[in-house]
Amino acid sequence: MKYTAEHVNRYIQENRFNELIAFSEARHQLQFEMLFNEIHVVDMDCANEFHTDVVMVTGPSSSGKTTFSNLLAKYLTEDGYNCTVVSIDDYYLDRQTIMKRQLANGRVPVNDNDFDYETLDAFDVPFFKKQMRAYLRGEEITLPTYNFTTGKREQGTQKLISTKKDMIIVEGIHALNPELIRGVDFNHVFKVYICPFDSYTEKAESDVLLLPRQIRFMRRAIRDSVKRGSPLPETMGMWPSVRNGEEKYIKPVKKYADFFFNSSLEYEIAFLKAGISRLYETLSQEERAVFEKFVPWTSLKPFLPKQDFEIPRNSIFNEFFMR
Repeated sequence: MKYTAEHVNRYIQENRFNELIAFSEARHQLQFEMLFNEIHVVDMDCANEFHTDVVMVTGPSSSGKTTFSNLLAKYLTEDGYNCTVVSIDDYYLDRQTIMKRQLANGRVPVNDNDFDYETLDAFDVPFFKKQMRAYLRGEEITLPTYNFTTGKREQGTQKLISTKKDMIIVEGIHALNPELIRGVDFNHVFKVYICPFDSYTEKAESDVLLLPRQIRFMRRAIRDSVKRGSPLPETMGMWPSVRNGEEKYIKPVKKYADFFFNSSLEYEIAFLKAGISRLYETLSQEERAVFEKFVPWTSLKPFLPKQDFEIPRNSIFNEFFMR
């Protein structure tokens, strides 16, 4: 689908922006309902049996995976499931182990950030499978957590005990990689690929101004700045590596998805324009030239900025809605 600056701007100018928010969020709710229906159809034959299903969630950076997974867990819990979100990132190997393995395999890094931390080999897949199998046998397990400051996996505090109707939601870059759960006998596996798929034009018949990857870049830049204290130049420096990882590890597994969730929200461009404009003003001339490679400033000019509005508490966009 293509949205237009003309359409979004009209809602701002006519003081009807809340209507656009409502329309956009309703599209997301409809997609959730479609996914729930698929889950329920599969589980109809298991009503009187102990079983554990799993939803595997992946998508490129800043698609909304984390918020989507937590919302899905909330909705399914309300529907009677014992639901838990498991992040694959918590199963990273210690950073030193990753570096030693890749050096042994002939990698010659420029610096410590030049190692491939997104390959499946950077994760402790055997340990993940061991925990999942133990859980399926009815054993109590304690989920790990990963300390990205120290680069080490730590013992977590969240314990899981299986019940009659369990749903594990696994989210991360490799969630759709068949190797991650090969040999783990979940009752049923749902594979979800989430990404903003829609683009923006100036008018209905105009050329595309903004692509989904550019929307994701702005989402990430604003989130990193507010939530992680990372300046825009730092996000720009990381983005090529992020995109390379997406092409290598996420794009090839799209074919395994059972359900595609479109996380685009028509109204978000107004907020992104306002947020990215503030960050853009802090850049030097040289840094602005780099920014233009990711999002040409001329592509943003037709859009009116807006940030003085509220969104629903259960919106996926809350992951990036920071002021």
